[in-house]
Amino acid sequence: MDNLKAISALMVEDNIDHAELMMDAFSDFNIKNSIAHVLDGEQAVAYLRNEAPFEDSSQFTRPDIIFLDIRMPRQGGIETLKIIKADPALCGIPVVMISTSSTAPEIEECYSLGASGYITKPLQFDDFSNKMKELNYYWVLTSELPS
Repeated sequence: MDNLKAISALMVEDNIDHAELMMDAFSDFNIKNSIAHVLDGEQAVAYLRNEAPFEDSSQFTRPDIIFLDIRMPRQGGIETLKIIKADPALCGIPVVMISTSSTAPEIEECYSLGASGYITKPLQFDDFSNKMKELNYYWVLTSELPS
């Protein structure tokens, strides 16, 4: 696995503990990976469009993939997904929805809005870490990301 390509991600997650766990798993999988973190959907859209306070496009670069929590304050993940997929400049970025819920209507809505995946957060730390590693295997080794 020395030939792993590095990918960049944007983590949109209001729970700092969950974000750190996902970011650690992402980085541990491949130390060349880079991951940025914002706390809600409004910040995510500003980041993706290089709007204040993310104007510096050399520092706040377009991610290869977005991990988007569904339940967040201010602007939730489903509303953010709608905005991303309606924007011609952003709609090609794969978005993986992340939630503690596994209700069929919510999952169906996310896919119908253009989500590339839907992950349910396990409650146990080890399960959560393993799920993040599996997610990395798919997006880094199996799937081809848009350039």
